[in-house]
Amino acid sequence: MHLSGRRPTDQTEELEQLRGVDVAARSTVRSAAAICGLPQSTLQRRIGTGELRKVTSVVKPLLTEENRNTRLHFCVSHIDRDTLLYADMLNTVHVDENIFHVTETTRRFLLLPGEVAPTRCVKSRRYITRVMVLAAVARPRVDTVTQNYFDEKLGVWAFMEKAPAKRSSRRRPAGTLETKEVSVTKATYHDMLISRVLPSIEARWPNASGAVVIQQDNAPARIKPDDPQFTEAAACCGRHVELRFQPANSPDLNALDLGLFCAIQARQRKTIARTLDELIEAITESYWELPARTINAAFISLQDSMDQCIKQRGDNAYKPRHMKKAKLEREGRLPLSIRCSDEAAVYLAEPAIL
Repeated sequence: MHLSGRRPTDQTEELEQLRGVDVAARSTVRSAAAICGLPQSTLQRRIGTGELRKVTSVVKPLLTEENRNTRLHFCVSHIDRDTLLYADMLNTVHVDENIFHVTETTRRFLLLPGEVAPTRCVKSRRYITRVMVLAAVARPRVDTVTQNYFDEKLGVWAFMEKAPAKRSSRRRPAGTLETKEVSVTKATYHDMLISRVLPSIEARWPNASGAVVIQQDNAPARIKPDDPQFTEAAACCGRHVELRFQPANSPDLNALDLGLFCAIQARQRKTIARTLDELIEAITESYWELPARTINAAFISLQDSMDQCIKQRGDNAYKPRHMKKAKLEREGRLPLSIRCSDEAAVYLAEPAIL
């Protein structure tokens, strides 16, 4: 075999100069090229060959020692000691809030040659219409009584109210009912759980028997698990419903924050919305269009997050693992519960845990 062209130059020594420089000083190809004395085009080729790699660092919640211990015990409580499988969480409802905007300050589009990039203008970023919504999901399953497949989408509700306009404008006279955003307080959250989430569970939950656990985060607006009004309203549902806090500073232990809100937002962005009513309608439609496999995949990711949390002894300094869930589902090999890793099993065997 005859080789043609110039042989590649060994530039390992120049690239090794990057190790002695703080990563904050080499966040761009230009700055890294200035440090090691190589052209930017050379570094781009090294990125293509894998000698250099681009990584994205995401800011995560700062955890205290108490937070780490709480996270650790929360994750351990979801493991069956006999089978070492994580709980299927079929009786758990995850609720969480998220802010949706009519448009983002930065958006990416794919254009053909000759097409003009869209121009989007607002008076100020503060004038971008937004709304806070509460979503509730559980794990999809087959109803053991009716044998019907239930996708476990319980609903999504916006924190909003209809109020008459105080003054006239070019768009509407005074007194016209307008949709306005409502702040999330303990009272509004309390009302949302009782008037929205509980009736949805009563109407859509597949099994008439069995306890239901509603998992919420530790935000100040949350209500206590023994809240008397919630307990009374839950008793009217004809089933045992209880509230549970997820560990503080732990969005990685809620299924909605593990890709479901991003999936809803990706669908919502395909719809052009200009008013608050149109935005809420787009969010609602995007929520109900979510495939059941997307929700199920989020719960599998939640089990893996628990496993990673145990391996890190309660810390959140881990990268989510790519589990090829879509491929496993196509092949019919996606499990209901994953088995805890060997590192997590070693922690379970420690005397302090036993």
